[in-house]
Amino acid sequence: MCRRYSLSRRLRLPGQGGLTLVELMIALAVGLLVVLVAGTLLQQARSAYQEMDDAARVEETGRLVLDHLQLALRQASHLPVEMLTEHPAPLLVPGLRGLDDSRQAESLDPARGVFGSSTGDGVNHSDLLMLGFFGAPRGSRAQVGNCSGADAATGPQEEAARNWVIYFVAPGTGDEPELRCRYQGKNGNWTSDAIARGVEAMQLRYAIDSDGDGRPDRWLDASAMPAAAWRDVVLVRVALLVRGLQRRPASHDAAPRSHDLFLQGRRSEATWRFTEQEQEQRRRAVFQGTVMLRNLAAARESR
Repeated sequence: MCRRYSLSRRLRLPGQGGLTLVELMIALAVGLLVVLVAGTLLQQARSAYQEMDDAARVEETGRLVLDHLQLALRQASHLPVEMLTEHPAPLLVPGLRGLDDSRQAESLDPARGVFGSSTGDGVNHSDLLMLGFFGAPRGSRAQVGNCSGADAATGPQEEAARNWVIYFVAPGTGDEPELRCRYQGKNGNWTSDAIARGVEAMQLRYAIDSDGDGRPDRWLDASAMPAAAWRDVVLVRVALLVRGLQRRPASHDAAPRSHDLFLQGRRSEATWRFTEQEQEQRRRAVFQGTVMLRNLAAARESR
């Protein structure tokens, strides 16, 4: 009896102590599938976040830059009214000048009458804008400053002492286009600072009131403006092309997209249209605004 029992114990098959090779391979395959699905979802979420962030960046950049330029344009030809009660308005050149298709801000000095001419080297044919103004005296409710945020000097009210700022588009770090502003510091030296990256093009048009009835007669580019006509400008139209940072893949058969900074009508310019390079898909948007010059009356009285 005992021999039979011990023999049966020796012949009994051992129980399973782990996974078989087939089960292990199935578990690994399921695990890899879960990891692959999770990675795909994570990549899609990351791409969606980057797209939303890029779109928000373009919208915010365009809106802030347009607001900045509109505020700066309203300061053009500013004279401190508080000082005009004691002294007559000085004879000054118009506090607004522009150049078509140019970025050579370093060669300009509006305070000395060096306004230059179009050089044909603007980034994507971008225009250049020059604004001159005096600051507000201490205690005034008005706030007038240059593009660095510093308060503009109030005088003496003569041409050489007037504050000037120059806006232009230039390549920045990594050849990324940006809107830059050149201004004079307190020591009289010119300094250039970046206002916003991603501004790819800037176009400007000017509405003049040639007959003095207070209504604009026609729109002109800077290259078509006689020197005396700058006093007659009542409106300035600004158009900006802003691009995002994300490079998106493009299909090989996709045609390059075009962006019109101004609507192409009976009169159109090739410089108003920007065409992307092939296989270069970035988010882009056009921002436009029209500004009425507040200080037109003071500029005309100084003739």
